[in-house]
Amino acid sequence: MNFDDPTVLGIETSGKTASCAVFKNGAVVSENTFLTRLTHSQVILPTLKRTLEDCETDIRDIDLFAVAAGPGSYTGLRIGIAAIKGICESGKPCIGVSTLEALAFGALAAKGLIIPALSARQGVSYFGAYLSDGASLKKYREDSVGEELGIKSLAEGFDGDVILTGDCAERLKHEFFADDERVRVSPLNHRLQSASGVCMAALSHLDEVTDAAGLKARYLQNTMAEKLKDRGEAP
Repeated sequence: MNFDDPTVLGIETSGKTASCAVFKNGAVVSENTFLTRLTHSQVILPTLKRTLEDCETDIRDIDLFAVAAGPGSYTGLRIGIAAIKGICESGKPCIGVSTLEALAFGALAAKGLIIPALSARQGVSYFGAYLSDGASLKKYREDSVGEELGIKSLAEGFDGDVILTGDCAERLKHEFFADDERVRVSPLNHRLQSASGVCMAALSHLDEVTDAAGLKARYLQNTMAEKLKDRGEAP
């Protein structure tokens, strides 16, 4: 499927933030991102409506619907994906993008190796690595989930500047790279997931556009139900 400068609506519900953005004419024209104590299922559709109203765009004028497909909170991912699936049931094109790549786009202005990292559980994180020239990203390694010492090895093995981003970036800097001036942390306002990053990641993968049926989550590790099943403890 080919697009010529599409108008993209992005949704991000993979973590602590609920976020929606519209990207058109080469820029983010509207975005609402906030931390919420309510479940994402309660806030994401009202947020979507407000975001469209803010930029005076009708949902029928959206060319492509994008969502963070993982990794991240299992429940959060399912909420965002379900919302996009519902919107696109009529045949509208959609795409699921890497949560980590979308995070890396938030640090795009920095040149070097961007390592987006999100806490999975104690001592374990989801992380990826993307090379940035200040204007575009190139995948340096596949997204994965593993011990945080793997992030340390990845950064120490790279010959150049390293930028940490994500919800555990500051902690990783303090624990592993306190004396390493090559390793920096992205600005606070870019460390949490946002829908603008989802839109930018979507525009980099237009060859992966699908329909509602083809939209899948990318958990990177088994859900609790799958773990129980593997142990023979499924209800």
